[in-house]
Amino acid sequence: MAVIRDVMPAFELFQPATVDDALALLARYGTDAWVLAGGLDSFDWLKDRLRRPAVVIDLGGVSALRGIADLDGGLAIGAMTTLTEVVRHPVVRERFGLLATAAEAAASPQIRNQGTLGGNLTQDTRCWYYRAGWACYRAGGNICYADTPDAVNREHAILEADRCVAVSPSDTAPALIALDASFVIRSPRGERTVRAEDYFVGPGFDITRMTDLREGELLTAIHVPADWGGAQFYFEKVRDRNVWDFALVSIASALVADGGRIERIRMAAGGVAARPLRLVASEAAAIRM
Repeated sequence: MAVIRDVMPAFELFQPATVDDALALLARYGTDAWVLAGGLDSFDWLKDRLRRPAVVIDLGGVSALRGIADLDGGLAIGAMTTLTEVVRHPVVRERFGLLATAAEAAASPQIRNQGTLGGNLTQDTRCWYYRAGWACYRAGGNICYADTPDAVNREHAILEADRCVAVSPSDTAPALIALDASFVIRSPRGERTVRAEDYFVGPGFDITRMTDLREGELLTAIHVPADWGGAQFYFEKVRDRNVWDFALVSIASALVADGGRIERIRMAAGGVAARPLRLVASEAAAIRM
């Protein structure tokens, strides 16, 4: 039987106006619901009919999830703020240039115009075996097709592999880890905050998901502390194409130096493990230099 592609399955669309409304819909429909942010990751899943939710909850009308504001000298960024808005915001560019640089490295200008910061952080892995519907470990099967001698796995994990070698594709994640950001998560039960480096999980923790988001929860905001405002930074993304490509490896670092000596530094790498990795040993080595 032929597999029908590029024809979305039918679903019921909800467009809530508030976070509370969105959470109520998530509580009502549970695993039958799909959350839509910028829609770029969602579009691929839905058009290929690999995800068939009964309900789609479009967050585009929730104004409380958009915008960039001062937070005690740092930043409070709504999860639905587009990557282009992050890149162009004057305070982000002036005081948190690492985040602006990382956001600008994502995809292409057209995708950044639509894609959101929360979506970039929370998107599913881009492993082509998994995304093509192969019955791999992550999809409930008993094999990792990317972890074989003849596999196409140039963009897969070389560290911390545990059955699955798929990686988080987020370009902004290493930068936010380096900036010691925290993520605000809401649910009907209340609100919790997790550090950026703890938001992402590997297959050893739960092979079915990439983040610490639990059923019924929404990522609502990203907080960047003032401590790293104005810090020197470095960001590099190695990829096969200059635009619209995922990282083979990326590195993000923020540092504060005095008299040519590093006083504080945070470093993180992307594209090399299932989750973005904070490079604690490298930080310690840099301090000793």
